[in-house]
Amino acid sequence: RFPAAEMAVVSVLVLIVLDIIFGLINALMKHEFSSEKMRDGIAHKCAELGFILVGIVIDATIVGGLDLGFSAPVLVSVCIYLAFMEIGSLLETFALLNPQLANSPLFMLLESTKAIREADDE
Repeated sequence: RFPAAEMAVVSVLVLIVLDIIFGLINALMKHEFSSEKMRDGIAHKCAELGFILVGIVIDATIVGGLDLGFSAPVLVSVCIYLAFMEIGSLLETFALLNPQLANSPLFMLLESTKAIREADDE
């Protein structure tokens, strides 16, 4: 059984990989594949991985005995934040792949799917 922090990191990594895969599928399907966009996307994912590493370092510092003034599980909090970002990104991509999804109540919560809904109505 995985401790919470390890499971949180694995979950975010899986979501990142899924976001990359479905983003590639969308780009290829619409004939919009761009190496520049791919480089930007990779840079964003590297920044997310850096954010995770910072969480690991802070948690290790706290466990190591340095008093930073708080004892919250930083890594798990970072992973929760990143997981929500990745889930939102995946939902946007799913709406692009299937515009009918953009009209469902869950997808209507995302401002970014508004343009997809409007294009689908035309």
